[in-house]
Amino acid sequence: MKASIAAYSRISWYPFSDEPVIRSKWYMPRLCDPFFLFPDQSPDGKWHLFGHTWVGIEHFISENGISWQPRKMVELRGHSPSLYMEDGVYYLIYEKHNASLPALSKGRLRRREQEKIRYSRFEMRSSTDLILFSEPKILLDSRMIEFASVGLKKPRISRPQIIRDGAGYRLYFGASHLVLGDTGQKTSRYFALALSSTLEGPYALANEGRALLEPNPDDEYRSMAVGSIKVIPAQDGFVAFECAMYWDKKLGKTSSVLLQLESPDGLSWKRSFRSPILVPPQSGWASRYLVACDIHYKAEEGCWYCYFSANAKRGLLPVSESIGLLLGKEPSLRKVFI
Repeated sequence: MKASIAAYSRISWYPFSDEPVIRSKWYMPRLCDPFFLFPDQSPDGKWHLFGHTWVGIEHFISENGISWQPRKMVELRGHSPSLYMEDGVYYLIYEKHNASLPALSKGRLRRREQEKIRYSRFEMRSSTDLILFSEPKILLDSRMIEFASVGLKKPRISRPQIIRDGAGYRLYFGASHLVLGDTGQKTSRYFALALSSTLEGPYALANEGRALLEPNPDDEYRSMAVGSIKVIPAQDGFVAFECAMYWDKKLGKTSSVLLQLESPDGLSWKRSFRSPILVPPQSGWASRYLVACDIHYKAEEGCWYCYFSANAKRGLLPVSESIGLLLGKEPSLRKVFI
């Protein structure tokens, strides 16, 4: 269901719990960038969620959207997964910036040309059951994006998301990344869009080759970096949810916030008049940064689900990042009897 931009601004958001629904483990201390499917969207009638750790893309399943079980590792060294569905086929899109592991063939290690690739790129694999996936195809090369190398030795693109519209396919993504000086947190510096008439590309930069959004020192909530952005088509344009990074003058440190953005065409974006949806709490598992989110509407419940990743630092222990859940409802008018 596509709601209007105004309807998104009326949503009242509240946390499902003070605790994460998928807590990081010792062997995967940072579980990031969730993307999920409702049961009616999946091939087996179950909830599915994908995210990445330092190892690669992890796949989780659930009967109720609350209790999640790890299913399998989908892509070693893959980052920031998203899914696009068309004609019964699921397309997994993700970032890869390492060489693939060598393949084993007849007892010997065999390296193919694609396994020697080490630059940041977007790859896509297809599946009809979310279990077996095809060989990857490259969608976009970071070396073709001029601003993807700003502040870096090697260009970097991240957090791909594909949306279909009347003119073809939109590939929204982050470009370059910034390491916040006070904490070492990595975050996307820019937000960009590439267009194609076919799903497999080739994709060409929109907006005359420029980024759609970039950090602004004078912006209250985007003074450091754009961060992660999730785009959702609306009846009259597009809505986006941004985990922006900024310098908190009162606390004297970098921080983050979950904002709502609006656009009539998906190119020009402005912040919604509504107040921030979520800010990190002073303590607990999400007290450091809000990193990324994914949002979908469940029609039978009349409710928006927002799974988000956030992290915390606990003493000398490594940074721990887990996945939490926000629920959103549009307040209904109540009849008043006098």
